[in-house]
Amino acid sequence: MSHGLLKKEGVAQACLARYLLGERCGNRLKTIEELSSDYGLSVGLVQFALKKLESSGAVYVERRGRNGSYLVSMDHKALLAHADISNVVCAMPLPYTRLYEGLASGLKAQFEGIPFYFAHMRGSDARVECLRKGIYDLAVVSHLAAQTYLEQGDVCIVLELGPHTYVGAHQLIYRKGGEHNIRRVGLDHRSADQKIMTEVYFAGQDITLVDISYHESLYKVAKGDIDAVIWNVSREVELSSRELIAVPLSGSACFTRASEAVILTRADDILMQQLLRTMVNTTELLVHQQRVLAGQQDPSY
Repeated sequence: MSHGLLKKEGVAQACLARYLLGERCGNRLKTIEELSSDYGLSVGLVQFALKKLESSGAVYVERRGRNGSYLVSMDHKALLAHADISNVVCAMPLPYTRLYEGLASGLKAQFEGIPFYFAHMRGSDARVECLRKGIYDLAVVSHLAAQTYLEQGDVCIVLELGPHTYVGAHQLIYRKGGEHNIRRVGLDHRSADQKIMTEVYFAGQDITLVDISYHESLYKVAKGDIDAVIWNVSREVELSSRELIAVPLSGSACFTRASEAVILTRADDILMQQLLRTMVNTTELLVHQQRVLAGQQDPSY
């Protein structure tokens, strides 16, 4: 996000544009006096800024006397130009499954008309670290992983998309006939989900954790470098071709939370939180994701 140095008039327009981006059409707006107090600007500057936004076509406000002023319509792209936001960048997992592709494609479609980009990164820890440092504006992680990041209080969940929107399901993977001889378990320490689920599933068992890269999970099991790993299977052929067995995980709510996608922002980034809640229709987003998953629509992100 780019924030330039603006003159007083520009500052007033930027503040007002950011406020309006968080409103919905039909909402009663704050009074000029309230906005003046909120942003530490003179009443005259706020009035000037609102007139500028209206004359540019960014918003249409209906004044109803003592009943107040109401937002009738707004042009999000025009408001963003006044709000001094050059783009929005979202940190996403690598798009190696149709589910991820559908999520990325659906999310981008919700921001039509707004410069919206993805930074695809392996590991939720890396995505959230970049979010915290202000490198990116949003981060997509699982609900399970998100709980570990919320503890510090510097990030927050803005949207929860429901079970099986992040991955279909995680399973325990092992070689045929090896279910009673699981001693070495693969773990990518960059994956908060895999770390938590492995700890929960193997709690109290005598195992050795072997450091691996997540994308090498099946290869490592098939080769015999490890005996088992918790992994999300997107295609059954990946298992059958290697003579591997997959057993669904059960017995803990964490396994379901690991399948749910959530979108995080920095806790102090009120503008981005307002923008997400205003722009994203979760029902439309999930329908888009399912269409990509079913092959009824090509992903575009």
